[in-house]
Amino acid sequence: MDPISLFMAATAAFNTVKKLVEAGREVEDVLGQVGVWMGKVSELQAADSKKPGLFQRIGNGKSVEQEAMEQLQRREAVRKQHLEMMSMVKLRYGPQAFEDLMTMQRQIKLKRERELIHQQQRRRDMVGYAFAAIIIGLSVWALWGMIALAIDWKLNGVR
Repeated sequence: MDPISLFMAATAAFNTVKKLVEAGREVEDVLGQVGVWMGKVSELQAADSKKPGLFQRIGNGKSVEQEAMEQLQRREAVRKQHLEMMSMVKLRYGPQAFEDLMTMQRQIKLKRERELIHQQQRRRDMVGYAFAAIIIGLSVWALWGMIALAIDWKLNGVR
């Protein structure tokens, strides 16, 4: 998704959280929506730092100034939403609830980063194993061909 759509989705999730807190909804409902908002914010940050594809136009036809201004505007809006979300959750559920949420978020992020590194290592290993298997297969095939040719020459004589 493009950053503008992600920002709109994050804003919609934030507004939903705000309405849920104002309506006095249960912790599970509100924290679930906070999770949706955090997910959209995370996607937005990833989209802002994403490198363009091989055939994608760099900057999407925007000037450097325009792109920087849009990123600044989105970042500041998300920062304000984060502060407001933090104060809403702290007022409604106590100061420890938001701190626990942030601690869990950091732990999950670290776990996913470790899993990503492990997954990349496994992919590299699998490519290496496949390459080695191909080399060994070709070597055995070539060796078998040379032995068969040598036996044929031995039986029929070299022409």
